[in-house]
Parts: sequence; C-alpha cells; structure tokens
Amino acid sequence: MQFARLNRKLEGISDASRKSKPVKDLLKTMVNCKELWIEAYANIYSNKGAITKGVNENTLDGFSWKRVDKIIEKLRNKKYRFAPAKRLYIPKPNGKKRPLGILTGDDKLVMEVARILLERVYEPIFSARSHGFRPHRSCHTALEHIQKYWTGVKWFLEFDIREFFSSMDHEIMIQLLGNRIEDRRFIGLIRCMLKAGYLEDWSYHSTYSGTPQGAGASPILSNIYLHSLDAFMEDLIGQFNKGKRRRYSLEYKRLSEKKRNIRRKIDQNGKDPNLVSEFKRLDRIQKSIPSLDPHDDGYKRLVYCRYCDDFVAGVVGSRAEAQGIMEAAGTFLERELKLQIADEKTGIQKGKAGMEFLSYRIRTQRTPKIIRIKVNGIHLRRRSMTGVIRLEVPWRKVRIFCQKYRYGDWQQLKASHRPELTVLSDVDIIQTYNAGLRGLSNYYALASDVKTKLQKLMYLAHYSLYKTLASKHQTRVTTILARLKHGNEHVHQYEIKGEQREVIVFKLRHMATKSRTWELDSIPITFRLTSLNSELVRRLNQESCEYCKCTDLPLESHHIKKLKDLRQKPHLQMWKQVMIARRRKTLILCAECHDLLHAGRLPDSRCRV
Repeated sequence: MQFARLNRKLEGISDASRKSKPVKDLLKTMVNCKELWIEAYANIYSNKGAITKGVNENTLDGFSWKRVDKIIEKLRNKKYRFAPAKRLYIPKPNGKKRPLGILTGDDKLVMEVARILLERVYEPIFSARSHGFRPHRSCHTALEHIQKYWTGVKWFLEFDIREFFSSMDHEIMIQLLGNRIEDRRFIGLIRCMLKAGYLEDWSYHSTYSGTPQGAGASPILSNIYLHSLDAFMEDLIGQFNKGKRRRYSLEYKRLSEKKRNIRRKIDQNGKDPNLVSEFKRLDRIQKSIPSLDPHDDGYKRLVYCRYCDDFVAGVVGSRAEAQGIMEAAGTFLERELKLQIADEKTGIQKGKAGMEFLSYRIRTQRTPKIIRIKVNGIHLRRRSMTGVIRLEVPWRKVRIFCQKYRYGDWQQLKASHRPELTVLSDVDIIQTYNAGLRGLSNYYALASDVKTKLQKLMYLAHYSLYKTLASKHQTRVTTILARLKHGNEHVHQYEIKGEQREVIVFKLRHMATKSRTWELDSIPITFRLTSLNSELVRRLNQESCEYCKCTDLPLESHHIKKLKDLRQKPHLQMWKQVMIARRRKTLILCAECHDLLHAGRLPDSRCRV
C-alpha cells in the first residue's frame, strides 16, 4: 500500500508537468516517502562503483533504514551537505582524458532520489527527438528515428558542443529548473550538488560551472539544460518547413504524356514494333530523371535528432539555408546557454557523402532498383524510393576495434594470439572473445552492410581465439579446430558438477535482430514495484540477521563487487558460502556481524543459516 501511495504521488507529479502546471513539494516527497529511498538503492546498488570510495570511507555498503533516517533528518533540518567529488581521469578515444567524479555513498543515494523525481517532472515534456540517457531510448532508437523520418535529406548538419559537461552554467540551470519547479528547497539542494566542488590530488577546487560526470543526476540535468535547444530547433522546424510535397518535374510530366499517347495508339491499333521501341526508349529516359523537382522552392524540410550533447540536423533545401540553420543553432547555444560549438567536429555534408553519428555512417542513397506494381488493373514498373537513409558500419571503427583487442594484422590478414588470456580457462577465453564480438555486431545490427563489413574482423578474431587456445594447450590450431568442430558450429563442451554444458563460438549468424516497434510518444513509468524491490524491502524489514539470526540489533546491507570474486578464493569463509548459495551481491547483517566482517574476524560459528 505504501508503494501504491507513492506511485500515485509520482503520477500526480507527471500529470502536473504534462499540463504545464508548476510542480511543488518535491523535497517534502523526499523526506516523507522512505519507499523512494529503497527504489533509489535498488537502482544503484548493483553498479560497479557502488562500493568505490570517494573522499571518505562512505559507500553504499552498510545501507540500512537507520542510515536513511539520518539522511532524511539532515534534509528536513537543512543540514545536509554534499561532499566534494573525488576526481579521476579516464582516457577518451581521441587521446584526451575525461574527468570523472566519484561521490560518497550518501551523496549517490540523494542524487538518485532527486533523479527519480526530476525524471517524473521532465520526462513527459522532453522532445521526441531527444534520445540520450532516457528510459526506453538508446542509440538505436535515435538511429531508427533518422532512418524513418530523414528520407530525401540533401544536407547533413553535424554539431558537437565543446566540453559540455564542464561548461553548463549553474545559474542558467537553476533558472531552467525554476521555470517548471516551485520548490526553493529542492532547487537549493540541486544548487548545493552543483557547487560541491571536487578534490584532485587531495587539493580542493570549487566548481563554478558544469556537473560532475559520474554523478547519478548528471545525465538528466544535461537533458534539462539542452531541452531549450530541442524547443528552439522545433520552433525552427515549424518556421522552415514549407509545402506538402514537391511539384512534379516538367520534363518527367512531358515524357509521361508521350508514353500515354503511345500506349493509347497501341491499344487502338495493336502492337507496332516501332511504337513499342519508342515507348521503351522514352521509358528509359524517364527512369533516368527524378519524377519530382529536386529544386522546388515551394518544398523545404528540416529534421533534427539529439543524443546527449551530440546533435545532428538534416535539410531539404539549399546549402545557404543549411548554413543559416547552423549559424542560428550556434548563436542560440552561445547566447542563451553559454555553450561553444567545437568547430573541428561541426560542419555541413552532402546527403550522398554522409556523416558519422553515434559511430554509424549515415547517408542518403539512390538505388536503380525497378519494382513491379499494379495500378487500376494495369501492371507497371516503377523505381524504388530514392533518397532513403542508409546506415553503414564505418571501416575506421572496425579497424580500431581489431587493433584494440589485438586480433591480428588488419592489412596482412594475419591473426595473432593473446598471451594474457592463456591463464584463463577455455570457457573464459571463448566467452571473452564472444562478449566483444557479440557486443560489436549487435550494436551495428541496424547497418545494412553489417555482415559484409564485419566478415574480415570475424575471421581475424576467430583465428586469434584458436591460436590463443592452441598456445594455452601447446598444440596446433588444426587440433583445436578438430576438437571444437560440431557440425556447422564450433563448440566447447565441459562439465560442472556432473552436468554437461557447452559454449558456442559466436558468429555473425548468431547476431540478434533488432525490432523496430518502439514508439516515440510513449511515456515510460520509471517507478515500479518490481520483485527486486519487494525482495529488498522484505530483507531489510526482517527481524533477524541473515547470518547469525540475531533479532535485537539494527540490520545493514553488506556489498561485494562480483560473486565470481568469491568463488576464486581457495578456502571460502562461511559468509561467502552463504552469499554464493543465495546468489546475491548483498547480505543483510546485524551491525555486530557487519563490523566483524570488515575487521576480518567474522567466525563461522556465528552462522545460523
């Protein structure tokens, strides 16, 4: 019942936002709905960074209702303060480094609760052309949107914002939040999060702009910040678009009339070889020219798509008009949002030449394919649609992938083994190769040339796998191939506890087929009562420790990163055996057992499971 009441509250927030009414009492919802905190915990407790330390020892390990009560009490009394983020740098594909902020466990919880509420406020009003960091949307939905709605585009406009996450203006962000939310205390909490600063080499630095990458609320804040760009582009689309369809080409209409007259004569006088020959000649000429006027000034279109800070547009019109749209977008970003366009990644490309977006090559194509149709009982031959969007795999990305995983020499087509994997089991080696190949092929599943472009990579990867196995067993590749060959597949069979299992070497025919049934206008329900949440609530609300069955001490949640890390130990302690048996990365312990575990002194004799 408590979850049902909370769900009705969140639905009310979404309804108010959808009706353009101001949203109120968000902080009150945070401090009065403890169920919201268990939802936040359920969303982030399984993340790899859940027990990664920030500037102090505070992580998600030790989550309990008592800890939630302390956080809520600080929020209610206006005493909660965000700790500075611990800053690290991770490499980017272009050789530069991206700053990453590691937060404390309590800050992660508060941010996740704030993110859930912000998502409820803004998800109903976000643009259908925005796809980054949103529920039920992804790179594939953005690409499918382009493929479906961008037919006939003459010019591609590529944009990239320079250092977006570190350049967002805090005052503009607060103003944008204030346009929709009437809760000064909640907005003040967001301001404190933005102004918390960071520690680099244990030196404190204030933050005057941007939001920490790695923070749970950063993705939705970035979408809120760029929502005004989406609105500006939609207004520009409404002003630019003109006409319902292009007018017919005069030359095409003239040839159609001549063909019609010849067909009439054939129907009246029978088939004359000269008339038939003339008809075919006119038909060839007609099919070599466009049926509609490509330079029709009465028909113009502008299309737009955004994924986080990368956004693209397509123009059906002149290059001068495309240049004007690019300048207008750049001016809006600079004046209204105080953001700068990265010139090296921004430009205008012809539709046939294409552009690169989300690691796909996107271009328009004109196919000479002739199809047969029946109109009013008459069989006709017509060209297939021209100007359709074609999604392709860039060769550059395939070569980079091959080099990254050291499959072999791309130019010489010579595979090489990976000696660092020979310490793993055969199953782990095959699964390591499978994971990389499956991830790449499934990501490029929308490309029309995916199997053509990945064939060479698959050849190198497969022989790299076979050579790695041969190096491990000190044998020949032909022996490995003979051992794995089972019909049309290469299969490794093994046994676990008397049960026969197998792992199949991934090939292109195993690639998943992407469905195209997603809806742009669907509004996702982000808060839901799942079995995971029900289990967490039940375990945290139980009266006894899962290890010693103690009933008179408060309970806390113990975290580990991966279950397989426990299995690798030669002699497992009882608490590790309990976690493996439960197949859970968390173990609900009393405060005493939890303290003993971290001290390395939790005895097996306390176990009452």
